[in-house]
Amino acid sequence: MTDSRVNTSLALLLFAGFLAIGAQAVEPQAAGPASAPPRGLSPDTQPPADELPPDAIAPPAQTPAGAAPWQPPAEQVVPDQIGGPSGPRITVSGLTAINPDSAGLLSDGSGGFASNLWAGSQRSTVVSRMAQLPSAPASPAMQGLLRRLLLSSAAPPSGAAPPDEPSLLAVRVAKLVANGWIGEAESLAARSPRDDGFARQALAESLLLQGRDADACSDATALRQSANDPYWLKLRVLCYLQQQDLPSAVLTLDVMRERGITDDAFFALAGALAEGAKAQTTALPAPSGLHLALLHQAGIAPPAALAAWAPATNLLSQASGDSAIRLAASERAAVAGLLPADQLRAIYETESFTPDQIDDPAEAAAKLPPARANALYFQSIVKRTIPAARAGAFAAALQRAETQNRFVLFAELTSGLALQIKPSPQTAWLAPYIERPLHYIGNDKAAAQWLLVLTSPTDAPTVNAIQIHAGLARPTPENLARMQGAMAWLGQNALLPSGSKEWLMERATREIPLLDALGYIVPPDAQWAVSATTAGISPTGPAAEALASLSRASVDGRLGETLLNALVALGPGGPSRAQGQTVVRVVKALMAVGLRNEARAIAIESVLSAPVRLRK
Repeated sequence: MTDSRVNTSLALLLFAGFLAIGAQAVEPQAAGPASAPPRGLSPDTQPPADELPPDAIAPPAQTPAGAAPWQPPAEQVVPDQIGGPSGPRITVSGLTAINPDSAGLLSDGSGGFASNLWAGSQRSTVVSRMAQLPSAPASPAMQGLLRRLLLSSAAPPSGAAPPDEPSLLAVRVAKLVANGWIGEAESLAARSPRDDGFARQALAESLLLQGRDADACSDATALRQSANDPYWLKLRVLCYLQQQDLPSAVLTLDVMRERGITDDAFFALAGALAEGAKAQTTALPAPSGLHLALLHQAGIAPPAALAAWAPATNLLSQASGDSAIRLAASERAAVAGLLPADQLRAIYETESFTPDQIDDPAEAAAKLPPARANALYFQSIVKRTIPAARAGAFAAALQRAETQNRFVLFAELTSGLALQIKPSPQTAWLAPYIERPLHYIGNDKAAAQWLLVLTSPTDAPTVNAIQIHAGLARPTPENLARMQGAMAWLGQNALLPSGSKEWLMERATREIPLLDALGYIVPPDAQWAVSATTAGISPTGPAAEALASLSRASVDGRLGETLLNALVALGPGGPSRAQGQTVVRVVKALMAVGLRNEARAIAIESVLSAPVRLRK
C-alpha cells in the first residue's frame, strides 16, 4: 500500500513537471498577436526576441534571492526514468513559425532539388532574377529545370520580404501560371496563408484558367470581398456577374472608374454584361484568366492571338469552339511541354487537305494559318509512299521547323516516320538532316545505319557529324571510341576551303567547346575551337547580367542562383538560339554544381538543333 502511494505521488509530480514544461513552451505562442504566422517545427524561422512585439514576450517569474536567474524555456531535458542518472533523453522545445516560402510540391527524393537550394543567397537577388525567368521557353531541357526549380520545397533565402512586395511563394506561383503549369500553380498557391494577397491572386488565376469560375469565387479567394487592389475589385465584379447580382457589379465598376483603374477590355466586357448589352472586344493586350472568364460568360470566342499565350493553351485547346484556335493552342501547348507530342500528332492527322496541297505544301502553306500549315507539312511526309519523295518532304518539314525554333518538337512528332525512311543510295543525301532527329530521340543505332550509304569522299562531313553526335547523345563505349578521331578531323577540316566549310566551321565552334565543357578530352588539332567566336544571339539586358553572375554563383555553390542565372541567360529561345559561348558557360556552371545530366541535355539541344549548311 505504501509503495503504491509513493508511486502515485511520483507519477503526479512527474505529470506536474510535464505540465509546467508544456506551459512554458506554449506561453510565448499564446501571448503573440492573433495575426502572427502559424507555428511549426522548423528551428530556423523563429524571429529573435528583440524583433517581437512587447506583448509577445512572456515576462520571467520572480526569482528568489540567491536562486539561479530565469532562463527562457527554449529547451528542457527530461530523463526517461524517474531518478535515473543517465540514459536516453527527451527534449522538449518551443515551436517556431513555418515560413510558407519554403512550401513546394517536389522534394529531393521526388524529382526536386535539395532543401538547401537557396543556401547562401539573398532574397532580393533571388526574387529579382526570378522575375526575369523566361515564360514557356522553347526547350524541354529548360522547361524541366524551370519546373523543378519553382516546385522544389526548400528553405527560403536570407532576408525578409518588404510588406508591399510579393512573397517568394507568390512569385513562384505566378511563374508557374506564366509557363502554363496551371494545376501545379493551384496546388502550390493553396498552401499560402489566406492573407497573402499576391499568392491568392495567382490561385484565382489558376482556377479561372482551368475554366473553374465558381471555384474562383469561393472561400479560397475571400480576400476579394475586402481587399481593394485592382485585381480583387475585378474578381469581385466577375463574381457578382456570375451570381447575377448586377447592381453590385455596376456599383463596383463605378468605384473602379473613380479610382482611375484602367483595363479597356475588362470594362467593355464586364460593363456590357452588367447592363445587359452585347459585349464586344477586339484585342486583349494583357490577357488574364479574368478576361477569359468574361469572354466565356459573354459567349464570345477568344481572339485568335490568345492561342499563343501559354497559360490559356490547355483551356483553349479543349474548349474553344473555333477549330483554328484549338489547333494553334494545341501546337503552342506542345512547344511549351504542356501537350504530349503524340497528341499533337493525332490532331495534325485530323486536318483535311486537298491532294494538290499535299503535293506542294510550300505553295499551299503561304495561304494557311501557321499551325495549319505545319499540319500540312507533317501530312506531306505521312502520305508519301515513294522513299525519295518522303525523304524530300521530311527535309522540307524539318527546315520549316528549324525556322520556327521547333527542332525538338519536330523530332518527337516524326520519331516513327524517321525510322520508316530507310537509307539507300537514292536517299543518302538526307543523312545530315535525319541523323539529328534520330539522335535526339535516342536512336543512335538507326542513325548509324546511314553510315552504310555514305561511301563518297564528299560524304566525310556527314560521317563526322554522325560520329560526334552519337558520342554526345549516347556516350556508350562504342560511340565514345570514335570521338577523339572525329574531333580531330573536324578541327582540321573546318579550317580548310571546301563546299562544307561554313557548316564545318559552325559545327566546330559550337560542338567542340561544349564537348570540352562536358569533360571530353579535346585533341590538339581541335583546341583552337574551344575559344573561338560562335554564332547565335548575344545576350543583352537581364540575360547579359545573369550571364555575368553565373560563374560566381556556381563557384560559390549557390545552386538556386546558378539555375536562375542559367535560365535567364539562355532566354526564351533556348540553347538552339543562344550564342555558343553563352551555352558553354551555362553548361560549365551546371557541371560545377553537380548537374551533369542537365548540362548534357542543354548541350544536346544546342548541337542537334543547329541547321545543316551545305553548299548546293
